[in-house]
Amino acid sequence: MSLSFSRDRQRVLPFAAEIGALGVVFGDIGTSPLYALKQGVLAVGGTNFGHADVLGLLSLITWSIILSVTVKYVMLVLRADNDGEGGILALVTLLDLHRSALGLRWYLLGAGLIGAAMLIGDGVLTPAMSVLSAIEGLQVISPALDHWIVPITVLVLLGVFLSQRLGTERIASFYGPIMLFWFSSLGILGIYGIVQAPQVLAGLDPRAGIATLMDNPGLAGVILGACFLAITGGEALYADLGHFGRKTIARAWLFVAMPALLLNYFGQGAILLNNPNAVRNPFYDLCPDPFDIPLLALATAATVIASQSIITGVFSLAKQAIELGYLPPMRIRYTSEHNEQHIYVGRLNWLLMVACIAVVLGFEASDRLASAYGIAVAFAMVTTSILFIAQVNRSWGWPKPAVWALGVGLLSLDAAFATSNLTKLHDGGWLPLTIAGIVIFVMVSWRRGLEGVVAQQVRFTEPMDEFVARKDRANDAESPRTAIFLSRAGAMTPVALSRMADLLKIRFQRGVIVSVWIAARPRVSVEDRVRVTVLEGGFVRVDLRFGYMQQIDVPSVLGPALSARGVDPDEAIYVIGHERIIPPDEVTRMRDVVAHVFAFLARNAERSVDRFGLPRSRTVEIGYPVKL
Repeated sequence: MSLSFSRDRQRVLPFAAEIGALGVVFGDIGTSPLYALKQGVLAVGGTNFGHADVLGLLSLITWSIILSVTVKYVMLVLRADNDGEGGILALVTLLDLHRSALGLRWYLLGAGLIGAAMLIGDGVLTPAMSVLSAIEGLQVISPALDHWIVPITVLVLLGVFLSQRLGTERIASFYGPIMLFWFSSLGILGIYGIVQAPQVLAGLDPRAGIATLMDNPGLAGVILGACFLAITGGEALYADLGHFGRKTIARAWLFVAMPALLLNYFGQGAILLNNPNAVRNPFYDLCPDPFDIPLLALATAATVIASQSIITGVFSLAKQAIELGYLPPMRIRYTSEHNEQHIYVGRLNWLLMVACIAVVLGFEASDRLASAYGIAVAFAMVTTSILFIAQVNRSWGWPKPAVWALGVGLLSLDAAFATSNLTKLHDGGWLPLTIAGIVIFVMVSWRRGLEGVVAQQVRFTEPMDEFVARKDRANDAESPRTAIFLSRAGAMTPVALSRMADLLKIRFQRGVIVSVWIAARPRVSVEDRVRVTVLEGGFVRVDLRFGYMQQIDVPSVLGPALSARGVDPDEAIYVIGHERIIPPDEVTRMRDVVAHVFAFLARNAERSVDRFGLPRSRTVEIGYPVKL
């Protein structure tokens, strides 16, 4: 989820963006034929399925793709962009839930955080499920190699995660062509299978799917949960909106990805009609034997790309959450000189790697892992619908009856998939929900902790205008240097400045109060990034604004503004405050637990000097205790 194409390049190669979208946007959903129909057949009854069951499953998969992906995401949700960016946190910022007084809208913010946590949890399961299902093709090529499936899967995943620190810019240009070849292969194999049993096209009739659910009422939830695996990558269409734009994603989906996927599913169905034993792995059994090994190599490459997409997507989501104040700062390395969206978050990468490999070692087979896969994405889709409906009601000017009709339609569809996935809870579905629960608790703990720190800082500071007007500072020792103080709130005196004045009786010939603000949009233009206000007493207040997707480099943005006012930015020193969080001595209530979690996170968070790109040799940190 980190590739983008310029308009100039699109003019040279008209379909460059669409090809790129195939590799970035559709990597996850594009590998679902490896396991989705197989899991549906197993849900119906394994080897005891009939022709009507196959047609019913194909009908459910087809209409799930049409309604959930094409209608919901391509036709509707992609239109709800925040300055061109998409994703669930883009909806949170569009609705201004991260800053404004929530009132009764707290449930919308809760939905957004739950959805974001679910998608981070999905970042653990998607690589495991995709790569494992691809390597299981060894069972078809040579059953004797069965015991090598898990070790090879672990090695592939190790390669994927270890390569993240190198950045994806150099290899990203290969993603699109590989996935174009992948989707072309899916379509060709599908046609090959359909020709052998054209009657499989009866699965296009939605009545076949309804009949299958009615004939198996006790298994309806399990069947829908299995069919949902065919659309688990649908959320990526919205998350990657900023990289390609709505029209590019829509064209790539409607003219390449969706036709190829449907053809392949029906091709697999045709093989199952002719040979019920193909249920062991209908995707590989669809392929003629001479092409099994090349298909295995291509499938592995496709799942590596799908894994890469979800990992970089989690990085991007984590960065948004950090800048919006819902995750502790982590060191973010920008791996491209040309694109700020190419990032690497080391700690998160290693956590994902350990968790992903543990999942593979714990479940060992895609059939078992499928019981855990999908539930997180299903609930993320519900939260996206809730926020999208709120945005339509707020900004689109639709009449209330139309908004209610849209809400009922979208939530009915998503609720059906979400509740059906709940059947997986006892069989592995608890895992992604547990991961999401931990992420949500971390988000809430960090946000509450920050609010507590801001409240406690009142003890150490005062409004800036009162500090400047104080007469008792006239006899303080004056330093000839210019000092730059970072402040959490521009109207208040930075704690570091207040401590130096009160405890050391030091003042500076010139003081610059810098506040860094994260805007509710992904990017802030250069013209709107800096605002300077001259205060009394030799102080200057500078407000810096960045978008939540932009790299925060304070010296590079602040330097020109200081130079324009006769201040040499290379001679100024930076003075920043550093809170030492002291949690309660005793844990007697949940608030105390949250305080201890926040203290742990704060101790291990990235320091401001690194986060804002401050020069270490000219930066002074002043610590002070904050008891929660």
